[in-house]
Amino acid sequence: MFKTVITFAKRFARDEEGAFLIEFGITFPVLILLSFGLLEFSLVVFDYQRAAEATRRGVRLAIIQPPIPNTTNLNPPEEGVPATVIVCTKPADTVTCDGGSPSANADDLWAALMLEMQLAYPTLTDRNVVVTFEGTRVGDPADVGGVFPLVTVELKDVTHDMIVGHLIGVTSISFPDFKATVLGNGKWVNTA
Repeated sequence: MFKTVITFAKRFARDEEGAFLIEFGITFPVLILLSFGLLEFSLVVFDYQRAAEATRRGVRLAIIQPPIPNTTNLNPPEEGVPATVIVCTKPADTVTCDGGSPSANADDLWAALMLEMQLAYPTLTDRNVVVTFEGTRVGDPADVGGVFPLVTVELKDVTHDMIVGHLIGVTSISFPDFKATVLGNGKWVNTA
């Protein structure tokens, strides 16, 4: 009987038919984890690019359409006096503008801006967007065109919710703030 066990052990040691299954069983989970990790990384990069594109679209529309705030009192910087800065957000149901007042149709203009930005980044919300109008030394407050504003659209608190990252304890990734600034035209300045 002892001789039969030794013969079986020798034959088992020489037999390599099951080696593939063991090797596959060890490497398959690693390959799956790498594949899903690559997919997750691609989704993070894709969301980052979509957020950057949404910011660019937003600032382009913000300089083409009438301004969200009332820019009648938008003044350039003077010696010892900083420029007028109007910061518009929509924390609730209506647009608020610090440093100035919203224009009569600010909510409609904000909705158009958000619609354009959400074409590039659909999960974007009103709370993520900040629009700033700043007086510059371009133009003249006494002219009909007025001071040409420096318009900035900024995305804040944008995150990517992980799909596979939950396996390693990472539920979301926070992106840095996105910001795009363009010199607006004087067409809409000094109008109520």
